[in-house]
Amino acid sequence: MYRRLKIRQILTSTLTTVASITIISIGSIESSWAEESYTQSLQELYDLRDRTVAQLESLPTPRKQLFFSDNDDTVLKKQENLLQKLQEIDVQILIEQRANDNWRQALTLGAQASEVGETPNATVKTRETEKHLWQQALSNLEAIPTDSIIAEKTTKKIKEYQRSLNDSYYQLNLTKSNFLEKIRKDSGLSSRATIAICNLRRKCLDLNGNKPPASPASLIKVPVAVAAMQKASQENISLDTPIYVSRGNFTEDASEIRARKPYPLKTLVGQMIDHSSNIATNQLIDYLGQPYINKVLKDDGYKVMSVNYKLMGNRIMPKNPGKGRNTLTSNELTDMMVSIYNYEYPNSDVLIEALARQKDRLLGYAALEELPEVKWLGEKTGENSRALGTTLGLSINGEVYVITVIDSRGGRDPQIRTSINQVAKYLMDNDDLLSYR
Repeated sequence: MYRRLKIRQILTSTLTTVASITIISIGSIESSWAEESYTQSLQELYDLRDRTVAQLESLPTPRKQLFFSDNDDTVLKKQENLLQKLQEIDVQILIEQRANDNWRQALTLGAQASEVGETPNATVKTRETEKHLWQQALSNLEAIPTDSIIAEKTTKKIKEYQRSLNDSYYQLNLTKSNFLEKIRKDSGLSSRATIAICNLRRKCLDLNGNKPPASPASLIKVPVAVAAMQKASQENISLDTPIYVSRGNFTEDASEIRARKPYPLKTLVGQMIDHSSNIATNQLIDYLGQPYINKVLKDDGYKVMSVNYKLMGNRIMPKNPGKGRNTLTSNELTDMMVSIYNYEYPNSDVLIEALARQKDRLLGYAALEELPEVKWLGEKTGENSRALGTTLGLSINGEVYVITVIDSRGGRDPQIRTSINQVAKYLMDNDDLLSYR
């Protein structure tokens, strides 16, 4: 009776100590019973523990005497070895119990994720729930020690669940992007319209965002401005440096810029953005050189965006207009605007101020007027006979976004406004829309 009580006290002490350990590696336990302890299930560990307890109980009790005999020493040594073995078995049992608990929980979460993923007409919130469940399931599996009895099947299950998680990310992104197609249709934009949205952490969604519009129109002035700021910084050129506007760069223009007069570099850049000056743009293209502008864009990683042709009004073609077409995509332009609002370019503050002074407020600015929760930060519009578009910065509850909408059919202000208004409302109602990846 005394021996059973002693064994029970030892087991209780072992479990209490081990229970306070967060992560235990079975491989770190020095075992004197390697061959016997090779088990393939938790039940086998239970059976092994029972046999060890039975062996302890079967040992004779040494007689109380002044000197122990050799037989008594042998019995005590066996007791010591068996007690150590029992403690190691209990440690492994506790670890395997935890591993099995994590395994069962992972399977439960995986089943729930699969069920949620099969929901008809899944919403963004449904897809978010599915993704979260797969992440939790993987977390449980990854908590199982690599030397656990169930390590092999755990490794296989991790690979399976990781594929499911990746698929849930894809479905989530697809679902998030689907709302843009609905907005395009509801607002009356053409099937060639492109929409891109990013926050300043570059979490983005788009609709046809990688497809170049029929023309970038005056939106191409944003990369020209960025290149001008780069040159000023690289070559230590003051923004007050006067630049003479040649007669050959004249075309129809609604800005204050006139040919055959000098203007500070900062003024030309500002008028190009806030008044959409064609004359200023053409002079800056000459000043910078098309090869330099396009090298800046290429170095920044823009594969489509390029400046190859000067801007003209209704009738007057500037001198040496260039060859080829100006090109960009909504995704690239949106990314460039994010860089501006993140102050990643030299003299970004100059560009931000120019965007905020935008004279043409018939698109993005007008679209947000009825939304007091949304703050318009700045904008650049563009329009010609082939395309109409705008790229703008806005703030919702302290989160800054950039939205770019371009439709390859000019003269559709109401549709552009409606689309921007609906995108802003959607962002207001789904503030975690761009929280993925």
